[in-house]
Amino acid sequence: DPQVHPQPESYWGNVNTIGPRACYDEGKRVAETMMYSYKNQNGVDVRVARIFNTFGPRMHPNDGRVVSNFIIQSLQDKPLTIYGEGQQTRSFQYVSDLVNGLNALMNGSYDMPVNLGNPDEYTVKNFAEHIKEMTGSKSEITYLQ
Repeated sequence: DPQVHPQPESYWGNVNTIGPRACYDEGKRVAETMMYSYKNQNGVDVRVARIFNTFGPRMHPNDGRVVSNFIIQSLQDKPLTIYGEGQQTRSFQYVSDLVNGLNALMNGSYDMPVNLGNPDEYTVKNFAEHIKEMTGSKSEITYLQ
């Protein structure tokens, strides 16, 4: 897990290279490395966007993301499942905000990694409670280890 949260662009990371999330974490790191190597080798402009949790229209209901999971579970009055104690935090952004950020990044001259997301963090537990309230659901919140 990161030792700094939320992570600024300058955070180099704390990665377990053999843990259950290693492919995800290392995949992002190698993609950025390849982009900057390509830039240096070929003298071209690159942009690196680090995209936070995004939601909006046309999300697939079963994409496995916390937003769609909680909404579907709430609408079906099924238990809202939280992994752990729910104190882990997330930042959420609407898809049109992401598109505006990507447009600004691509049309600008800044060429270092940029975090694109909402600077506000919410606990997963609070987010589940908010979705439950917004949908008027009778769902219970369950915690899985």
